[in-house]
Amino acid sequence: MKLINTYNTMPFGTFLDTFPPSLFIIVHIILLLFGVWVAVKAKKMNLPYAKALWLYPVVHLGFLAYLMGISTIKMSVFLEQVLIFVMVLWIIKKAK
Repeated sequence: MKLINTYNTMPFGTFLDTFPPSLFIIVHIILLLFGVWVAVKAKKMNLPYAKALWLYPVVHLGFLAYLMGISTIKMSVFLEQVLIFVMVLWIIKKAK
């Protein structure tokens, strides 16, 4: 089984390379702000898992770090996957 594309063809999603990096920065800022809004709203509603929702905006800080050249895409994706995993477990544990 091949895990890495060693052919000269690009994998699915290469059309995203045609968009300017500023578009991705804008999208991640919007998603970060949305995450903050959701976490604040959940806290005001006294939801038991409100703190867990703060991990969502942190995910987007990781992607912004990549877009600003501070981290690699692999590091940003790894951080995202771990934080979402922790967030889901946290929500399940707190939900009654």
